[in-house]
Amino acid sequence: MPKLTTRQIIILSVMVAVIAYAAYDFFIVPRAKWDMIDVGEKSAKLDAFINEVTMYMPKGSRSVFEVYTVSRADAHWKHDPFYERISYREWMKVKEPAKAGGGAQKISFNYSGYVNMKDKRMAIINGIEYESGDPLEVEGYVLRGIYQNKVVIENVKSRSKFEVLLQE
Repeated sequence: MPKLTTRQIIILSVMVAVIAYAAYDFFIVPRAKWDMIDVGEKSAKLDAFINEVTMYMPKGSRSVFEVYTVSRADAHWKHDPFYERISYREWMKVKEPAKAGGGAQKISFNYSGYVNMKDKRMAIINGIEYESGDPLEVEGYVLRGIYQNKVVIENVKSRSKFEVLLQE
């Protein structure tokens, strides 16, 4: 038989200890007998406990703090408190559609994809691929800049530029 390494000796000793404990637990230790649970008795005790608790609870007496807390929790929140302010402002800019020159018609752009291949950048706006300088499908708008997290769109008539953030 070949000589055992220290690692093999440790593994074998752990195995022997586990087998010895399993044999002790299975054969020597007496098994506890399961008591039959009377469901009717348990439910009667539970009903008695509930009645006792409700009897001692004060009826309709809430503190001013509790009333205030509940009213604030039910009120509509203006913004998510877990957003930091800068991220929230950027998110609100994305939510507001870009306005056309006259303001009568609202035009929204959805920047949903960015592709960078060697020296060529492409943006997916409203489901169509564009390169920088391409006129957009919406008449009167041109794509001026493409970045990973935003695009710059220019209204040709009013020469106004605005940014559209990447929608994830």
